[in-house]
Amino acid sequence: MTKTDEIGRKATRGMASTGLAQIVKVFTTMATTIVVARILSPSDYGVAAMVAPLMGLIMTFQNLGFTQAVVQARELGSEQSNALFWLSVAISIVAALVMVALAPLAGSFYGDARAGYVTAATGLTILVTGFKLQHQALLNREMRFHALSVNDIVVAIATFVLTALAALILKNYWAIWLGTLLNAVVSTAMMWRAYPWRPRLGASFAGVRKLVVFGANLTGFNLVNFFARNLDNVIIAKAEGADAVGLYDRSYKLMLFPLQNINQPLSRVMLPVLSRVRDEPARYRRVYEMALRALALVSMPGILAAAICSEQLVPFLLGERWAGASPIFFWLSLTAIVQCVPNTTGWLYITSGNTRNMMYWGMFSSTVSIVSFVIGVRWGAVGVACAYFIGQLVTLPLLYHYATRGTPVSQRFMYLVQLPSLVGGLFAWGVVELVRETAAGRALPTIWLLMLAVTASYIGAVAAQACTSGGRQAMLEMLRLAANLLPDRFRRGKLQPR
Repeated sequence: MTKTDEIGRKATRGMASTGLAQIVKVFTTMATTIVVARILSPSDYGVAAMVAPLMGLIMTFQNLGFTQAVVQARELGSEQSNALFWLSVAISIVAALVMVALAPLAGSFYGDARAGYVTAATGLTILVTGFKLQHQALLNREMRFHALSVNDIVVAIATFVLTALAALILKNYWAIWLGTLLNAVVSTAMMWRAYPWRPRLGASFAGVRKLVVFGANLTGFNLVNFFARNLDNVIIAKAEGADAVGLYDRSYKLMLFPLQNINQPLSRVMLPVLSRVRDEPARYRRVYEMALRALALVSMPGILAAAICSEQLVPFLLGERWAGASPIFFWLSLTAIVQCVPNTTGWLYITSGNTRNMMYWGMFSSTVSIVSFVIGVRWGAVGVACAYFIGQLVTLPLLYHYATRGTPVSQRFMYLVQLPSLVGGLFAWGVVELVRETAAGRALPTIWLLMLAVTASYIGAVAAQACTSGGRQAMLEMLRLAANLLPDRFRRGKLQPR
């Protein structure tokens, strides 16, 4: 087997194991949301949502982009790994102390002492997380996707069980915090078990300057992107209170979190793979385009189906007291569609070494999002969700222009890759609306309506993909790559002796 085949084999199997892990993770996360939301109140989730932006801000500085720097580095020695580990731990200690120091300010800002208590306690979660970052980066660099996937599955199931138990016992916002802490503890233990490397006391930082600079630019992007992703919660909480931000936060998690759970693990596979082929433009373009086609075909039809059924879906999943989240969920579903392809532009920036340009883009797009939130809050949480969608939509042409510049990927492809899934969504919308016009359709249970929308959306997307020669070739290539999951003796078309 050639080196090229080996990379492709690892990438395909990595996507398969990562995909399986994410299916488990998405279902357990949604199960946690559904189960715990029926035990706790919107106000309890509102407290967690108040603390989340501050926690996200501090954790942006915690890693300083070291994970991506380790993955894309051409060479990495043991001294560099050791230095990066202790840097991560030191930064995590400082970050935890900052959370404790900011706790009184958080309680004062929101006018809710509960936010201050949880802010201080979250410092412990941040501290525990710092001990796993370098091990996670090394596993990713070596493309040990199976070990990472096993970690994800164990952590997801453990978090679901422990958070649900905590909610049943505590019946308040502390259950959410405890679930997050236990997630960090289990994940850290699993990472150390999967990667036998152990840090030694003392470190030399002479050889990590280039990695730190790379990570600093990426951290700049993550910082401004953080404000764009979290300031909506702060604005709603300040203007409308805990109940409103609780509705918005659950809608956000319910719709955008599954999308992030697809993009994040896919990035885990694509960053090391694209880094390996960055000096081969044709292969780079082919790998990226194939991954993007698969992502659009797998994720977009399902999200469109959820948007179509949003009015019935939210009360069905979370209970009738969450019905006010339905219009928020609808607009955030459209935002998820808009973000599906743009979320992958980070692969282009990072693997081509353009993290400085990535930071500049983040500054611009974050400004647009923040302005959108400020305008939209006049109409409450629904207005913020609608404004978020519009802000994301209008920036797409500029993003595609700057992200593809200097890479083998064309802007035109970024648009075309989405068309089959959008056609499938329109087809599903038409089918669902026709069914709703009938007496039987109006009495149809929510689960059957959702299944109809999902089936029609995927059938429409696949049919639209098959209408062009490029689409047909792409689907055949996906099937060929899927064959890499089989043992060699099966892939050659017949059983071979052991």
